[in-house]
Amino acid sequence: MIKKLIFFFAWIGIFIISITGIGYITMPQYFITINTSSLIFKVIVFNICLIYACISILKLLSNFSKEKDYVIKNEHGSVHISTDTVKNLIRESLSKDNDIKSLKIDCGNRGSKYFVKLNLDMISNNNLSAKTIDIQNLVKANLEQKLDLKVDYIEVKISRLSARRDSME
Repeated sequence: MIKKLIFFFAWIGIFIISITGIGYITMPQYFITINTSSLIFKVIVFNICLIYACISILKLLSNFSKEKDYVIKNEHGSVHISTDTVKNLIRESLSKDNDIKSLKIDCGNRGSKYFVKLNLDMISNNNLSAKTIDIQNLVKANLEQKLDLKVDYIEVKISRLSARRDSME
């Protein structure tokens, strides 16, 4: 949340600086009255530059930081579990369901919360809401039981829904 607030003010600052530059180029007579040699002006400009330098360094470091795996810490040390391991476990648990035909999984950390997004194609004539709740509960239970992974939210997106052929005949 703090990062988002910092970058919000950064974008506001960039907007104000760009509008000021455009105004200086198009209407320089309004900017002649500003005393750029005063100590107050220099301190204000220095602080603004310092803030933007810190924001730039923060953004640069966040862009090049390695995506962290899920870490389980216990009294003996820590265990790193890759997102590929989590995806394989989800794929394995959902492969037993004959209603799911195609499955794409996205998972990872967002701040302190762990998320799972499932994009799937389904064949069903049953209650779709109950089926998606069952899928969410199955995924959550498997990850908690096998990896001791607390999932904060599971999003299920159904890309394609087909009716079961044997029930239509």
